[in-house]
Order: sequence, then C-alpha cells, then structure tokens
Amino acid sequence: MAKFLLMRHAEPDYTEIDKRKYRAFGNDLASLSQKGIEQATAVSMDERLKDVDLILTSPFTRTLHTASIISKELDVKLVVELDLMEWIPDKAYMYDDYSKVVKWREKYDTNNGKHSSDSDNWEEKFEIVKRVNNVLKKYQDYSCVLVITHGMVINALTDTKKPENVQIVEYNLEN
Repeated sequence: MAKFLLMRHAEPDYTEIDKRKYRAFGNDLASLSQKGIEQATAVSMDERLKDVDLILTSPFTRTLHTASIISKELDVKLVVELDLMEWIPDKAYMYDDYSKVVKWREKYDTNNGKHSSDSDNWEEKFEIVKRVNNVLKKYQDYSCVLVITHGMVINALTDTKKPENVQIVEYNLEN
C-alpha cells in the first residue's frame, strides 16, 4: 500500500488573469509567482519527499507548475490526473462571477461540505473524497506518491483547515 503525501500547490500569481479579466475557470490558468517558484524548489529538499517514486498532479496550471519543478528536482515521473482538480463550485460550469463562488464556499464551510438546500449545485465533500480516492486507488502499488492538489481537496480528505502553500499532509487511503 502506497504512502500518499498530499501537497497544496505553491503560491500562484493572478496578475495576468486579472489583467485579462478572465472569469470562472479562467482563474485556473494562473501560474506561480516568483515566491511560488522558490517555495516549490525549496520544498523539493524536504526529507519527507526523499522516497517519492511518483508525482500525481491536478491539471490546473498552478499545480502543474509546482509539480514540474518538484519532478525536475527529484527526477521523479509526473502524471496528470483530471480528478485531482480543485472543488467544483458549480457543477453546471456556468458561473461568471467570483463573488458567487465565495458565497457557495461559505455555505460549503458552514454545512461541512453538505448541501443545505435543493438549489445548491456545488460539489459536496463526499464527492471530492470519492473522486480523489478513485484516482489514488490506481497508484496504491507504489511506495510513496506525492499528490499535488488544492486546499479544499486536502481539507475534504484530511480535515486539515486551510492548508498553506506547499504544506505536506500524509494521507492513508482506505479501501
């Protein structure tokens, strides 16, 4: 059974996204800030990563950028998995106003990831756990897998409140 190390991506830079006025999922195109690049490089020297034999990453730019730096530094294979993406604030993918996402996130937090009304259309906590665990099951024969993902994903799996950038949290996959 693999040891899974969950890591939140390094610090992103939304400057170009804001300049271009990208909305909704356009935010997911943000790359790392200079500080984020330094964070990713520094964390690659963390002792907990010395036995990593595979890196899995979300397809969002900030996670891909983090993973590519760490993969290069550790000389470890990198695999992109769609279902390691961030929480889905609108399962219809129709929102265009980030203030809506903030309100939905508040409802998610208030209700511990459970819908409070029939009008809620965001991804519930159990759905995040299910989709991520389905990915991790495919890699349970590895020794140590680094999973670079997002704060809400880490929170859903481990109840770690607001993980910091490049924070590492051990996760035991239960079958």
